[in-house]
Amino acid sequence: WRQIESVLIDSSSFSKLRPDVYRLSLTLKNTAGNDVALPALELSVTDTQDQVFIRRVFVADDLGLPSTVLAAGSESPVSLALNITTNGNAERIAGYRVLAFYP
Repeated sequence: WRQIESVLIDSSSFSKLRPDVYRLSLTLKNTAGNDVALPALELSVTDTQDQVFIRRVFVADDLGLPSTVLAAGSESPVSLALNITTNGNAERIAGYRVLAFYP
């Protein structure tokens, strides 16, 4: 069930919706010819020096998908609204990285 090499983050975006509220959107793609387990995701929000400012981990149940399995050859869109308290330092947020993994 766990074949992380078969799971791709096909596209992603991280955007500000309003102060301290952001949206992470991405598409998980299973490139295998068989079903695989839904991975966890790690979001790292970075500052202007590419240093991690905030890190969050989302397990399969957090992703809001109807199943914990990615069907063979399928694509599954994920969209998460996130409260990120920046204490007035929202300008520090310059980028992000998303990593799929199995805990």
